[in-house]
Amino acid sequence: MNLLSLFRKNGKAEKVVDESVLTDAFLKTINVRLLKCCSKATLDLPILVERSSLHSPIGREWLVSSGEGYAIRDVALLQAQLLKNLLVNLADEFRISATDEGQFCLSVLLDEAQGQVDESGEYVEGASLLVVISKAVLEAVEGIADESKAEGLVAMKSAYTGLLSRFLMKDLTDFFRDYPRLTSALAKLEGLRGSHLVQGSEGSLKSFLDKTLQKDKPVLFDDLYTRDTSNTFKKEAQ
Repeated sequence: MNLLSLFRKNGKAEKVVDESVLTDAFLKTINVRLLKCCSKATLDLPILVERSSLHSPIGREWLVSSGEGYAIRDVALLQAQLLKNLLVNLADEFRISATDEGQFCLSVLLDEAQGQVDESGEYVEGASLLVVISKAVLEAVEGIADESKAEGLVAMKSAYTGLLSRFLMKDLTDFFRDYPRLTSALAKLEGLRGSHLVQGSEGSLKSFLDKTLQKDKPVLFDDLYTRDTSNTFKKEAQ
């Protein structure tokens, strides 16, 4: 069964993507953008914060550890914010709007965040995006050197950011290789728009039009085509 059909309104014509555009290079580009979204969503979490009065088990947040001038929050208690960050960043990067195809991508993200279950009903280890990211955060926190902790919060954040970026790159690459549904859904969404036809490289359509438009008046291609094209097919069923 085509899962996308679950999000298709009755009577609305189905958009068909040209499968020839879904090349390995195109999928790789989509995957790189997806990794960037997930990394940004994770790095935006307030894991390392200044030490405050909100430390006790009956307070508003639990801590993994704390020291002179700093506190490390538990990522397990920030999963709701992490999921929100993932949704917001994905929608922003891929310009997802209220279309069936766009909402389907967000639904796949929610499904991947929850994880997969086997035939016995048990969760498959490593199949949850939230778990994979949370483990990377904990590994980065544990990898902060004592020297950085002694230097203070700024040095700790710098060390944490570097470690987390490396862990996320490896772990997320492995995750989306084993579970490529989200990459595939996003690739089909981009393929429907045809944005892959407008490249930014020298000699591309965009480059050609930029030069042509600038001959007589200072109007750039980007200035002419900034509108949201997600509603291109909104009248196709009429």
